[in-house]
Amino acid sequence: MSELKKGDVVALAGGDTCQVVRELGRGGQGIVYAVNYNGSEYALKWYTQKVSDRFRENLKRNANRQTPNEHFIWPMAVAEDPNGGFGYLMKIRPAGYVDMSKFILVTARFADVNAQLNACMQLVKAFLDLHRDGYSYQDMNDGNFFINPKTGDVLICDNDNVAPDGTDDLGILGKAGYMAPEIVEGQSRPRKVTDYHSLAVCLFILIYMNRPFEGRRYLSCPCDNDPEMARQLLGYNAVFIMDPNDKSNAPDPSLHKNVMRRWDIYPKVLRDAFCKTFSKAALQNGDLRVKDKEWRDILLQVRADFVKCPKCGKFSFADPDCVDKKCAYCDKSFGDYRMLRVGKFKIPLMMEQKLHECLVHGSTDYDKVVGRTVVKNNEVGLCNNSGESWTVTCLDGTQRVVADGQGMPARKGYKIKFGNQGETAVIE
Repeated sequence: MSELKKGDVVALAGGDTCQVVRELGRGGQGIVYAVNYNGSEYALKWYTQKVSDRFRENLKRNANRQTPNEHFIWPMAVAEDPNGGFGYLMKIRPAGYVDMSKFILVTARFADVNAQLNACMQLVKAFLDLHRDGYSYQDMNDGNFFINPKTGDVLICDNDNVAPDGTDDLGILGKAGYMAPEIVEGQSRPRKVTDYHSLAVCLFILIYMNRPFEGRRYLSCPCDNDPEMARQLLGYNAVFIMDPNDKSNAPDPSLHKNVMRRWDIYPKVLRDAFCKTFSKAALQNGDLRVKDKEWRDILLQVRADFVKCPKCGKFSFADPDCVDKKCAYCDKSFGDYRMLRVGKFKIPLMMEQKLHECLVHGSTDYDKVVGRTVVKNNEVGLCNNSGESWTVTCLDGTQRVVADGQGMPARKGYKIKFGNQGETAVIE
């Protein structure tokens, strides 16, 4: 298929047109151009390699349906020309976003841990919504994501490969290092459970800044482009770099400093999740992998564990599952602190802690804050910022109402009902 040039007018489905302004970039499938559409700037992906009829029809269906959520740069309209040229129109990437690959190369860094965790949460939410709609992404890798380093906001591109789960004839397999072992082994095509593996790889990279299967064993092999070598390194015989039982692919201290330094800093719930989803059992059986819904809950807990150290005042990870957890900065124990247990979540009640609605009500708004900790006379308390009343059951069984804007002491044994929804929380 021929390339486009500045000034070319391209017909869109539905009778509209767009005009090429300049080239933005190119890859293996085609070229992305900036185009003028209805007086505003958009992006046009134009294929320079022949695509199958099935691929075309799938892309047309995607353009005719709504985006799964706001993080996808979704196809808006298919573009075609009389000579067989083919592409699609989409929104253009805003300023301030960089490729995920730049984080791996350390040419981009998150502004702080909150931005990092926000990126992970948005990634998980995007694919949770996609999978709930009955679709799989099929080719998840570092080239598909744009991330704002300051905020952690995520945009997902290359949505031409999104297809109903189980679709296996689009000619897509994935990118080495991100593909699930069963795809590497030639035993499966991309589907939802292979997305789970790819998602875990992306999360591991964003958090620990190393790749999960490229340890000493991987580095000792001369070439991973050889199919048989790739099967040994990334197929059913792959070994997780932090596998607690198999040290054959352990990190090299000179090359994998990031994961070695960060592994014990982040909470145990996160370490356990990666050890589970990259275990030998889960590498061979996709049903045993950590699912997107589980990742959501894990990351919500990790975010709750990121607290202000009472000794040095810097933010670090507490860990309700590790009683002797120390601050990563001052190396002093967090000491004895109150904890709010609500359902599966355990929230350390330390200085400047936020209570998010998604933890106490189970809502899908991951950013809304409904309460905060306050410290008065060396005693920690909770301030209600929810817009509704809380009902607190005291140790003697009496109840009191904490209205919006009011506070309460966070005393051990107190039970809190946050409004009319959600589970009753207990202070421990």
